[in-house]
Amino acid sequence: MAQRQAGEVRETAGSGLHARARTSYALRDGATDHRLDKSPLVVGRATDADLVLSGSLVSRRHAEFHETEAGLIVIDLDSQNGVFVNDVQITSPTALLIGDRLTIGEHEFVLTDVEATSGAHSRGPELRTPRESARVPAGSYAATADEGPVATRRADALQLLGSVADKALALGRGHEAEHVLGTHLVAALSDAAAGRAVAPEVARTCAQYAVKLATATGKPTWLDFAFRLYDALGQTIPLPIVDEMYTVLRHVRGIDRELLRSYTDFLQARTAQLSPPERFVLQRLEGLEQLAAWHPAG
Repeated sequence: MAQRQAGEVRETAGSGLHARARTSYALRDGATDHRLDKSPLVVGRATDADLVLSGSLVSRRHAEFHETEAGLIVIDLDSQNGVFVNDVQITSPTALLIGDRLTIGEHEFVLTDVEATSGAHSRGPELRTPRESARVPAGSYAATADEGPVATRRADALQLLGSVADKALALGRGHEAEHVLGTHLVAALSDAAAGRAVAPEVARTCAQYAVKLATATGKPTWLDFAFRLYDALGQTIPLPIVDEMYTVLRHVRGIDRELLRSYTDFLQARTAQLSPPERFVLQRLEGLEQLAAWHPAG
């Protein structure tokens, strides 16, 4: 079975950025939980490793764990015997899910989450399921003081994960890039749908990666993602993203035409408020509708 470095976009019910019980990742070995209570955290045979493991198959510095806004990432530190996730050796930084099995030398662990002490750092926000047709007028929501740092962390995490995803995409590993970025992109959509502020550069980057993922995986749902994001924000999608979709739609079939029609109707209703460049985007979207009709799913 191929390594599960890929996956469909998962939307997890949660409480957004509201306060909740603090949790922390841990590597479970039988009845023992080894907490991953710092980032980065080095695992290896060396006595100065953060988690010291014994065994002839364990390198001195074997693996490193990074906790990001989008989740936990494991990196093989050029170990002699490799790091395995669900019995498949990883070849690049790999995002992990709760329940994944990790093999490091002679040791096998299961990734779990446990209650953290009050001083532990947060894993980041849970995701709220995006509304199907949420539309938040631009400027109708004022960011709170707490959201500034959250937005900064989101941008930083996107930059970090984006560099990992770009390498995967360059190697033709679209599903790996999807697994790395998917949760983070859904988190941005969740924020937009719930009326939380999403920085323009974050929204643009998310939409750009969504189009890249559609190209790499052949999944039209990533094209839909870009429209859902800007529909929820109540904003006009950037022209370069629409132009790229013209190319992608020639070989990725099945875009949600009703969603595209709804978003186009929304912009048409605001024509008087649109700038000339935005009106041109509207024209391009109408052309995209026609192209989608010529290239239906099948």
